[in-house]
Amino acid sequence: MDKSFYLDLAREGRPLPLITHLVLHEKEDPESILLDGERLAAVILEAAERLNNPMALPVMDLTLEKDILLQTIGVPADATAAFHFDSVPDPELCAKVTADMDVTTHPRIRANCQALSALRDGGKVVPVGMSIGPFSLLTKLVKDPIGAIFTAGGGVAPEDDKEVALIHAVLGLAETVVEANCAAQIEAGARAIFLCEPAANKVYFSPRQIRKGSTVYDEFVTEPNLRLKRLLDDNDVDLLFHDCGELIPEMVSSFGKLNPKLMSFGSSVKLWEVEQYIEKDVVIFGNLPTRKFYSNEEVPLEAIDGLVGEIAQKLGSTGHPFIVASECDVLSMPGYESTIMAKVNKMCSCRNRQLGCA
Repeated sequence: MDKSFYLDLAREGRPLPLITHLVLHEKEDPESILLDGERLAAVILEAAERLNNPMALPVMDLTLEKDILLQTIGVPADATAAFHFDSVPDPELCAKVTADMDVTTHPRIRANCQALSALRDGGKVVPVGMSIGPFSLLTKLVKDPIGAIFTAGGGVAPEDDKEVALIHAVLGLAETVVEANCAAQIEAGARAIFLCEPAANKVYFSPRQIRKGSTVYDEFVTEPNLRLKRLLDDNDVDLLFHDCGELIPEMVSSFGKLNPKLMSFGSSVKLWEVEQYIEKDVVIFGNLPTRKFYSNEEVPLEAIDGLVGEIAQKLGSTGHPFIVASECDVLSMPGYESTIMAKVNKMCSCRNRQLGCA
């Protein structure tokens, strides 16, 4: 879609928190809905329509790609959560992933794709896919990514260090599964992909190395996502890029190489401070601390007006187009649903009052 779609949303000023998980868990049987594409589509559509959001976003579950990768190479389902590669995968295994992977054999991914098709055919909203990014998937597949990334950032080549060789090899597997998942969602009808790289932050990468000229961030984050971007561009699918980690300006600047239509950040990032590193035609999305909405101590209901107002005032004064939203999918938590939803509603009513809509 043209960038004007997202720029118009920003100009309209409507708040767009991601509430699919909350709406899902209002239902009696959320786990079964996640496996039923038609019912899942109805929940996604309900979440979009409740906030007048033209984008239909699925649940932000970033475990699925690891599951299907390990399923493909024969790791038992009950062992996937704790599984890590401890040596460089052999070429036969890598070839097996490339040749044999069918992401739609995973029940959750299959249901996501069915939901996208139903939303496309319904024609009411823009179907949006969801995927973890290659680097963030890598961090789930090796035991000590931080140490290996630091070694690589110091200029050590894969042939000189087995841990560096491991992360390079596993990154290749991660790229393969992420691309396959995105391709399946595009075929099913996704018009945009919400690509999530929460691990591409200063916990995993040394700011000092980056500022001294290390290319490690580009090698492990920017370049894999640029390769993925070609798939999206070839299919006229928009990139919506999400990173909820703690970032330095150089990291934010690097995302511009991906030319996303929308850039989403976590609440640790002050949007008005990073906007200068983002092109003015890229909409900034976020970023109230919705992961803390369950807690009245950390985020009291009466604090919401101030949080929304700060973004609107400080980011608005820069002239950069933005959408007030959540920092991630707003997660339902047992026993706290009404508390969380009250804060979401407060967030929306506050923004609408600022715009003279209520």
